[in-house]
Amino acid sequence: MKTYNFKAANWVIFALTLFFLFMGGAILLAFTLIQGVNIIILILSFVGLLFFSIFMIKLTSFARVEATIDDDTVSIKWLEQFLFSNKQDIAISFNEIVAYIDQSDSNWDWLKIEMKNGDIYKIWHSNFLINDDYSEFISAFASAVNYHNIGTKSSVKDKLTTIKRAKSIYESTGGFFLAGFAIIIIVGLPILLIVFPPAKEPNYFLFVLGYVGAIYFLYQIYIRRKKNKTNDKC
Repeated sequence: MKTYNFKAANWVIFALTLFFLFMGGAILLAFTLIQGVNIIILILSFVGLLFFSIFMIKLTSFARVEATIDDDTVSIKWLEQFLFSNKQDIAISFNEIVAYIDQSDSNWDWLKIEMKNGDIYKIWHSNFLINDDYSEFISAFASAVNYHNIGTKSSVKDKLTTIKRAKSIYESTGGFFLAGFAIIIIVGLPILLIVFPPAKEPNYFLFVLGYVGAIYFLYQIYIRRKKNKTNDKC
């Protein structure tokens, strides 16, 4: 039995908090500009608002979790709570799990567990500037599932259910088509701009963001499919 500590995330509260902080910052900036305050005060106000925003996002949208995995059970203990939330501790037997899926992108990870009774347990995690045990937890969970599945093959009389790992978007057919679209964008967009130059200077910052996202998506597809081929050979 081993315990893992990480920060669970609530992306809905995160988005709402970020929105209200952005609106508040815009109002503050407009007010200070109208009042014609000193530039130093303006900079200090901006820096103060930035730190306040980080503090509020961490306070409302993240909560410490303690996860424990043994041969038969995965347990989630909430050491903290999100804003306006009351998450209950839970212990899930591997015998009650039908399938699971773990997925990650450039900022968010999530684990979804489907149970025999139809219940779904999902936990989100942010990997942006957060260093915790989440990756180790997912790896240990996958290993425990594999161990359970080996036991189901040797315990036919107990009628244990094999746990399936569902495909993430990077492994699905839809992800394959999105990868093709990303390649078309990466290759075709520069050609399109050269052949049909725009009247105005394009926003290159948005171009860079788009390219980073597309390249990251293709990289994840490559890593996931390579990992699956390796596991199939083992």
